[in-house]
Amino acid sequence: LDTGAEWIELDVHLSADGEIVVMHDSTVDRCTNGSGAIADMSLAQLKALDAGSWFGPEFAGETVPTLGEVVALVGHRIRINAEIKSFSDPRTGPKVVQVLADGGVLDQSMISSFSLEAVLETRRHWPEGRLALISGQAEDLLAAIEHHLPWFNVAYPEVDAHLVRRAHEAGVRVSIWTM
Repeated sequence: LDTGAEWIELDVHLSADGEIVVMHDSTVDRCTNGSGAIADMSLAQLKALDAGSWFGPEFAGETVPTLGEVVALVGHRIRINAEIKSFSDPRTGPKVVQVLADGGVLDQSMISSFSLEAVLETRRHWPEGRLALISGQAEDLLAAIEHHLPWFNVAYPEVDAHLVRRAHEAGVRVSIWTM
């Protein structure tokens, strides 16, 4: 926010009791004082963990945030790209749509995933939504075109004028990651 960024990208997972939490990894091992898969833990179990100490002592006691908490904190000040990180539960996409809608930021948000299945399931609940297939390979643009997805988020070394021209001719917008 301080640098004037227009978007943030964050990774989301579904907890065992159906809550959307924000964390990069599918387990809590690396970034908390706990151990285990997010999908196997309830929100109460996740909230009991210290998710700040690994980053620095001044962050000790920070908890694993829910997507709803992030939306409440920054959702009206910056656009959110919620990446469905792992797609083992078809409830994930619809829940992300609901949280963003409940926070009043759905129309300004994006939902993305490396999983085409997750993107297509999410589209069933947000047909006109800003949805993106993420890939590290330029050739996956074909899947975005075939499924009429509005966005293709691709690793920046894969992008050239030909890819962008081909995507735009098919009505697909292109964004890059990790530049």
